[in-house]
Amino acid sequence: MKISNFINRSNSKIISILLFFTQFSAFTQEIDINAVYQSAIKAYDSQNYQEASNQFTLLLDKVDFQIKNEGVYYSGACIYALNNQSNQAFELLEYLADKKWYSKYDQISTDDDLKNLHISNQWSTLLKKVKNNLSSLPERNSKFIKKRILETKTLLTNDNGKLWGENIWHNDFLILDFDYTIYSLNPLANSKTKDTTLFYTKVSKNALSLTNSVQEYKGKEYATILTNYLNDGGATIIHELFHTLQRKHKTFNGEPISYLDNYDARQWLRLEFYALQLALHAINNNKDLSEIQLHVTDAMIFRKLRQTKYNEFLTKELEIETLEGLAEYTGIRLSNTKNKYDDAISQINEREAAPTYTRPFPYATGPAYGLIFDYLQIDWRNGLDHIYNFLNIYETQYLNEPIFIDKNTVKKANERNNFDLIHKEELEKKVKQEKLISFYTEMFMDKPTLSVTSIDPFYGRSYDMYGTLSLNPKETVYASIKGTANSKSDFGNFHIKDEVGKLGTTGVLGTWIEDLLKFSFPLPIQIDGNKILGEFYEIELNKGWEIIKTNVKGDLKIVKRKK
Repeated sequence: MKISNFINRSNSKIISILLFFTQFSAFTQEIDINAVYQSAIKAYDSQNYQEASNQFTLLLDKVDFQIKNEGVYYSGACIYALNNQSNQAFELLEYLADKKWYSKYDQISTDDDLKNLHISNQWSTLLKKVKNNLSSLPERNSKFIKKRILETKTLLTNDNGKLWGENIWHNDFLILDFDYTIYSLNPLANSKTKDTTLFYTKVSKNALSLTNSVQEYKGKEYATILTNYLNDGGATIIHELFHTLQRKHKTFNGEPISYLDNYDARQWLRLEFYALQLALHAINNNKDLSEIQLHVTDAMIFRKLRQTKYNEFLTKELEIETLEGLAEYTGIRLSNTKNKYDDAISQINEREAAPTYTRPFPYATGPAYGLIFDYLQIDWRNGLDHIYNFLNIYETQYLNEPIFIDKNTVKKANERNNFDLIHKEELEKKVKQEKLISFYTEMFMDKPTLSVTSIDPFYGRSYDMYGTLSLNPKETVYASIKGTANSKSDFGNFHIKDEVGKLGTTGVLGTWIEDLLKFSFPLPIQIDGNKILGEFYEIELNKGWEIIKTNVKGDLKIVKRKK
């Protein structure tokens, strides 16, 4: 079984708990549910399928299982099949095929976890349904995508620039499916259409990255949105369209902020997350303004402690928060989802559960502060050509004075925001973090490596933001990454194999040398012409590049071939 997760990918065969439980509040039963699901994962990984089945059944009894992510159903089916509970397995798989239009025929027909089901007469009927779903997928996709696009266009047409002073809608975006079919409102090279409204064509795997981002295609920039993000009320489409508007005004830093994986920084950030959730819950439940202000001020206390200690990172931190935080806020604020505050709380839950905070944090803080400031009627949105500082906005435009911090203030804020549990968990995380740093120090510092430096400051990268580790401010390990040259004059393309990318197992080291990125890989195991194969990565060199040995240690380097 292989389940891809909602954000990028999960390397556990069971779908990441991070995604499954974002819908459940930290203030209800989330901890109990998490514990049950973790137990199911642990039992599955240790091949104790009876216990995995018991835990999964307990999970079904605890929650309303009418959730959107098909991977959860598929995971349960695999667990039941392995435990010889065919009826339960078929019940989940039939639901997927009949209600969720499950169409991954190659996956289900070859998955060893489901072998016990093959002897049943139901199996061939199920496969036929899945194959039929696959055949009807293109037409269903087109209808679904067109509907979501037009719904989002209506939302932004109704806004008509009221939120930011400029209309966010434009047609320069692509919807990208996982088979590399792209859909557009504009005609594309070799594209087809059935109604002259939506055009589609298939592209090569190197043409675009499977990420939600602004990407270049055929010499033009497009906001690119993956098809599995279209069921969020238009939030992701709006997020990416906002980015293209942002870029017309100012270019912001989007690199991971390395200090946010430090033990004390993570602890302060989690306390800030907790206080923000309390504030959003209080607003959602029409609590007194004094209670809301107390929670927001607590969040700002933890923010001020963190940003004061790590002041040298502040500019870049605020840049990425302006870049991604405002985009996420705008997506949620203008979407047609029922409850914006619940959406913001879900974002906090999701990002807090991430193994690293260096890149995901603004997706939580941006919408939280944006919605809170709107509720407090702070006139905080004043254009897209500058960096936003939420702490400064709150102090100067709402409190009209700086937040005073002393030991007693911090002690009381800690008591209100679950400090003891967060402190315990972050001490445990610190030990794991130190082991990862030791692992990658040996991989990239102690052992010989293959390295290459891009010649383009905008060399294309897409990576799992939950799979990064900062060794220092200029060096970041990417456990799962794809690099794409914007020009054939650059060294080429590379990727870590999707099925293996995981912190503590795989990695490419990115080192900033002024405005250029140097990539370091473990030594390859095979070189075949312009193809370089490592244990977990592949590199395809462009014409005119070669590998040379650089020292007695055995380091290799990819360089431009001398004429």
